[in-house]
Amino acid sequence: MKDQSYCVPATRSRTEFTERKSRFITTLCRVESAEEAEAFLAAIRAEFPDATHHCAAYRIKNPLIERFYDDGEPGGTAGMPMLDVLKKQDLYDAAVVVTRYFGGILLGAGGLCRAYSRGAAEGVEAAGLARMEPGVRMRIRCAYSLYERILRLPELQRAEDISADFGAEVQMLLTIRAAEEPQLLKSLADLSAGSAAPERLEQLFYPFKNT
Repeated sequence: MKDQSYCVPATRSRTEFTERKSRFITTLCRVESAEEAEAFLAAIRAEFPDATHHCAAYRIKNPLIERFYDDGEPGGTAGMPMLDVLKKQDLYDAAVVVTRYFGGILLGAGGLCRAYSRGAAEGVEAAGLARMEPGVRMRIRCAYSLYERILRLPELQRAEDISADFGAEVQMLLTIRAAEEPQLLKSLADLSAGSAAPERLEQLFYPFKNT
């Protein structure tokens, strides 16, 4: 598994503001290909069919793809400033669309750049960042008497996608950073005197939100 990390949107977001009577609606989401990004743009166009412009930018990690659309705004005043926001945040696998309803007052090139940059930046802030890192999906079997104590382990405090099944014993499913697996195995062995049974299920690249 390639040992690298990068930021992606933590969730989908929608923000909105008005600038000199023009309404700007930003929608941002995580995508994993140019095809997904284009489908996302088409969906936003369908959602707001009467809007004046749907300016967009997206940035894919593997393979690296960076594209933007001004959608009728003067060249360089919309899509490029939006893409610049994604690049300054070092954000990948992200697509952002800023939908504009023209309010009758011209903003000028500088005003448009500021408005579309603002829209993209507010969308990123609302979505939050997750970091794609090598991870391990694990199952931990333990006695009921150990369950709460295991949850308090520092490695479990940083784990994500935790669930538990309560049968004859507790079976926990969780995802941790691959770098933390050795310490978690040691902590479990020390806490349970070897009775807790951890099992690695899968190695994966995972968007950890607790960066």
